[in-house]
Amino acid sequence: MVNQQNTHSSVTSTTPSLGDQTDLLRSYRDGFQAAHLIATGTQLGLFEQLATNSQGVTYQELSQLTGFHEPYVRVWCSTAYHYHLLELDAAGRYHLAHHMDGLLGDPSNLDNMSSLFSNAVARQGPQMARYNEYLKTGETGSHAEAYSSNPDRRDPPAITVAIQRRMWLEQLIPKAPDLEKALHNGGRILDIGCGPGVLMLILAELYPSASFVGIDIVEMGGLETARRLISERGLENRITVQQMRADEMVFREEFDGVVLTNVFHELLPVELRETVIAACYQALKRPGSLLIRDLAYPSDREGFRDANYTSGVYNQYQEMAWGTIHPTKEHRQTWYNLTGFTRAEHYLVPGMTQGMQYFDIAQKL
Repeated sequence: MVNQQNTHSSVTSTTPSLGDQTDLLRSYRDGFQAAHLIATGTQLGLFEQLATNSQGVTYQELSQLTGFHEPYVRVWCSTAYHYHLLELDAAGRYHLAHHMDGLLGDPSNLDNMSSLFSNAVARQGPQMARYNEYLKTGETGSHAEAYSSNPDRRDPPAITVAIQRRMWLEQLIPKAPDLEKALHNGGRILDIGCGPGVLMLILAELYPSASFVGIDIVEMGGLETARRLISERGLENRITVQQMRADEMVFREEFDGVVLTNVFHELLPVELRETVIAACYQALKRPGSLLIRDLAYPSDREGFRDANYTSGVYNQYQEMAWGTIHPTKEHRQTWYNLTGFTRAEHYLVPGMTQGMQYFDIAQKL
């Protein structure tokens, strides 16, 4: 059974004017600068200072609080006001605009988006500066390279853990009641592409009698971090990790559930994906559940202008030079059918700061 929750945005047939297209391009230019301004405000703690001083601060006071150069702080504040990130009262005090305290000022807020902009400027920008050469030569980097230089992979921030936990509890496990029952009764989970082990650590807390196996090919920013965190929490008897390619798995009917979280699009070459799905099928007990969560990617022309797929389209371009190829729902369904899964359900679920994601649950019955 396939249940796709989706609403396509209407595609207008009105021909845009020259002014419309000019405004469109200007909005993209402004967005580029706004992203830089947000990243700067995040990295320098300006948004946090503004959140702390709820009564508002003048740019002079903000300069004194931070020790930053006053003329530049003035320009930063006035530009942030222009972009509707700050409000300015009659006394000349700047305040965070409505909801920006959570979205930008409080890094512990689950809806906080500041890291998206910091990452875009600090890591994605320098990488994309090489796209001219990538497009000419077809050169690719790798996810492993990117992960080894990502501090969030070496020391997962609390907000990452909180988002993963919330996604599991609110979006994923309610759709897999049989798997939850198994986990409460000593079940086993295989986490493919486990990275730093965040999901397994969360599940070990939620299901004290369950056990977990994680595999990945990335050591630095992946298994190295996972081993350390597992040891720190004294969970060596319940969580084990090993370096292994997903297409080399030899597990046979050992797990109640297999999960892939934001990793399926990284499995390359594409021809191996059917092999991996088949290996997941072999690894599952009967009954068993395969859960895949990742960024949703469109299947047709209309989908490329559907807001539900914005994050997937964005990510495909962002990771193009890593070799990323996002699969469509139809591709995934074909692989489930070919490898023996009896039933597959497809959902679109909100992915917090990452935007809309898909969640597939395929059953081995």
